Amino acid sequence: MNLTHALHRALEQRPERVMTIDHDRIRTTREVGERVARLAGALRGAGVGAGDRVAIVALNSDRHHEVFLASWWAGAVANPVNTRWSAGEIAYALADSGSEVVFLDDGFVGMVPELRRRVPGLRLLVHCGSGETPDGLVAYEDLVADGEPVEDARRGGDDLAMLLYTGGTTGMPKGVMVTHRSFATSLLSHQLVGSSTVAGGVTMLTAPLFHIGALLSWYAQTLLGGSLVFVPAFTPEGVLGTIQRYGVTSCALVPAMVQRLFEHPDFDSYDVSSLKIIGYGAAGTPQSQLEAALAHFPSTDFVHVYGMTETGVLTSLSGPEHRAGGPQLRSVGRPTPLVEIAIVDHDGRRLPAGEVGEVVTRGEHVMAGYWNKPQVTAATVRDGWLHTGDGGYLDEDGYLYIVDRIKDMIITGGENVYSAEVENALASHPAVEACAVIGVPDPDWGERVHAVIVLRPGHTATADEIRAHAKAQIAGYKSPRSVEFVAAMPVSGTGKILKRDLRATYAEGNAQQVTTADTQP
Repeated sequence: MNLTHALHRALEQRPERVMTIDHDRIRTTREVGERVARLAGALRGAGVGAGDRVAIVALNSDRHHEVFLASWWAGAVANPVNTRWSAGEIAYALADSGSEVVFLDDGFVGMVPELRRRVPGLRLLVHCGSGETPDGLVAYEDLVADGEPVEDARRGGDDLAMLLYTGGTTGMPKGVMVTHRSFATSLLSHQLVGSSTVAGGVTMLTAPLFHIGALLSWYAQTLLGGSLVFVPAFTPEGVLGTIQRYGVTSCALVPAMVQRLFEHPDFDSYDVSSLKIIGYGAAGTPQSQLEAALAHFPSTDFVHVYGMTETGVLTSLSGPEHRAGGPQLRSVGRPTPLVEIAIVDHDGRRLPAGEVGEVVTRGEHVMAGYWNKPQVTAATVRDGWLHTGDGGYLDEDGYLYIVDRIKDMIITGGENVYSAEVENALASHPAVEACAVIGVPDPDWGERVHAVIVLRPGHTATADEIRAHAKAQIAGYKSPRSVEFVAAMPVSGTGKILKRDLRATYAEGNAQQVTTADTQP
């Protein structure tokens, strides 16, 4: 399969249907198709050839949609860069990928002098924002207008489609090589068990389009027909208003975003009845948070997907499975049909149901490797199995439960503690808005369980109250020995809490309001 197929299909079956909505810019499929062919022609005219990387540093917009499709139409590789990074980090991704063409919107054109200095290979910078085009950049609409339409290169299969740089939570970012085949396999596998998209519906895109989950949601709706509504940044009122205005039928959000929606004081004044599906990720979502979301969106199916940039979607927990409740609600679902998953020990031996080990996967959904990093690729993909770094177990019915990142497991006094279990207990406290559990050095126990907590606005809690709440739900040795209250968590570009940064902060002695018990609980 080649990923321009979705546009060809739409042009054949629904040319006059609205395809993209971006504030007041509303375009039909026919209009989008013409613009993509012109933009692809402009890229080829600028020297972009087969396999060249085309970068985009911009918030979600209809132009994202066009740049992705035009890059593939021209035979190139799309390289969406994390917009939450610094100029130095963005420059690293551009230089490492060898991108010579980059699209930037209004929020990032100020970085251009530094990007030019750090990445001398840049030769075409395109302003894809709504403001005035700065000197030295080409205006997006001029590029489209001046481009001569070209035929689709129709690259596909094992050709590289996207280069997606990871969030760098374990060091320098790595470019994940996603092929047309691997992306399409992940999408198809999820579709076979009921995806997070309503065919012919309206998908709202608020999760950033440098993230694999958002890209799968975007492409699924493009393939299945319907309309795409682009939201550049999340605000509860903005998202609720968009759902009501356009009759949004599906979207992908992280659990914290869903919580902010139903906790908004005007939530009940918005009509969200059109919303049929909310797709979400994040292993270890507190059950109390999920149950509250189900209660506030009674007519909406929640679909939980688990995966990573290197694999796309691995597992799915459907809407009916959510409503049924039961122990599987704590799982991340079962492997999708085209995905093979196993749990292995340190030596790579398969473990039986119920035993915790590392989650590994193999199949055509797996990345082609890390860009320019053969040794890292070889360490991650061994004997055909991609090692996720996640610890988990499969139950007798094939449901996958994620307990922790392998490297985040805490060993305290000889006992293994999985942070996700502790976080789930802490998150059910009414004063806790967000929490993270890490292991920190302890002279007596090797490591101690340490909780970092953000309190809800207007709520208070003490360390003793937090610890007592945890001990009422989990074993004493698992409950935090120390508690730290912070105003906000450090997060990656995909919204994941950066535990590495939390450990560094604590190690440097910068923790605030830390209370440690005198003895191991």
